[in-house]
Amino acid sequence: MKRLLPRLVLGALAIAMPAAAAAPRDPPQYKFFDKDDPTIKDNFTLLEWDRRALITDATWAVADTSCSFLFGNTGRLPTIKELLTILDEDPHEKFEFGKIVFKMIDQDAFDGAQGTPVDLPYWTSTPAPDGKLWTLDFSTGAMVPKLATEKGNARCVR
Repeated sequence: MKRLLPRLVLGALAIAMPAAAAAPRDPPQYKFFDKDDPTIKDNFTLLEWDRRALITDATWAVADTSCSFLFGNTGRLPTIKELLTILDEDPHEKFEFGKIVFKMIDQDAFDGAQGTPVDLPYWTSTPAPDGKLWTLDFSTGAMVPKLATEKGNARCVR
């Protein structure tokens, strides 16, 4: 009996120890940033996103040209794959312009004072069928093909 008790205690500890151990945490997606930082760096894609120069209500050509002037003339429109990396799959509600809107973008990283309007989808550089370009709607998470002459918003990257 004296030998059985220590074995039971050791067995219980062997079972309990893995449960008490902390699982490794995923690294944060973005490098540490201040809410006033003009850019944010993605640790996974290594892309640097502009947080301030939001282009709104623009055709694809205007958005593309506007992005090219950012980051010391090295800015560009993201691809659809790149833009999807900042899509937040857990939408949050925000009260804007007298109504509640749902946003599917990281509210800490991209929803500061200027915010991220979700009235129009966001341009990408990725071609879509029928001469259109892919856009991403941050209110629904849907990829939407649009003609370059239609209006959209843009976030620039390098």
